[in-house]
Amino acid sequence: MSEMTSSPLQFKALHDLQKSDQVCPKHHVNMVYMAGHKPFCMVCSRESIDKKDEERAERMKTRFERFHTVEVLKRDSILDDDDLKQATFKNFAPNSDEAKHNLELARHIAGDYLDPETKYNTVLTGLPGRGKSHLALSMLKAVNKHSQVPMACLFVSVNKLMGLIRCSFGYPDSKYTEASMIGLCANADLLVLDDLGSEASFKKQTSEASEFVQRVLFGILNERRRTIITTNLQSNQLAHIYNPKLLSRMYKGVNGHIIKFTEATPDKREVDF
Repeated sequence: MSEMTSSPLQFKALHDLQKSDQVCPKHHVNMVYMAGHKPFCMVCSRESIDKKDEERAERMKTRFERFHTVEVLKRDSILDDDDLKQATFKNFAPNSDEAKHNLELARHIAGDYLDPETKYNTVLTGLPGRGKSHLALSMLKAVNKHSQVPMACLFVSVNKLMGLIRCSFGYPDSKYTEASMIGLCANADLLVLDDLGSEASFKKQTSEASEFVQRVLFGILNERRRTIITTNLQSNQLAHIYNPKLLSRMYKGVNGHIIKFTEATPDKREVDF
């Protein structure tokens, strides 16, 4: 057997170590020293190396956990409006009593979602421009920041998601393939599907969602129990777009967890000219 394989610590410096009369007060063993250097304890040195290794491993574990949890929201979310990135509960400006009520309800539901065992969906519905997407993203940010158990929160614009998946057709190496996007959304601890129904309303021929869209949404929602959905449509309109099996997945536990905007809240994006 070679010298290297028989003893991996065969370094010249080790041969130069000399035994000291000084005793380590912690381990009660004789220290060692090299000429011109202070004596040190071999056991202390080993413990120091082991501690550094443990700290390095813990940092790597923390980075790995953050990559798959709290960093998901910023890294993997799919927004169709960059201005929305700044949305928080603090900068949501209620412009009606209804909006004030909805803000408090959104805060309350976000508090529920801090518990990983909370299993129900939430629907934010009503007219465009009332702040549904703003509140939904604010809910995710609150959970992302305050949850004691790190969670993967994800915000996805449904219409943009479908466009990205379509663009991946014929490109199996794309990060936006149907399978990878379904996996990303299905595995998020808390997911926002934003502006549900818009992907159908943009079609000229029919208001019914395509088989492709329904397949993707079903793949995402089938195993989920914690999803926040925003839509401009009412339940009867959604029933004309999606099949009953998909709707049943959307409405899991949703009773009591509906945030609705009506004409009582003015359109924040309205422009007079």
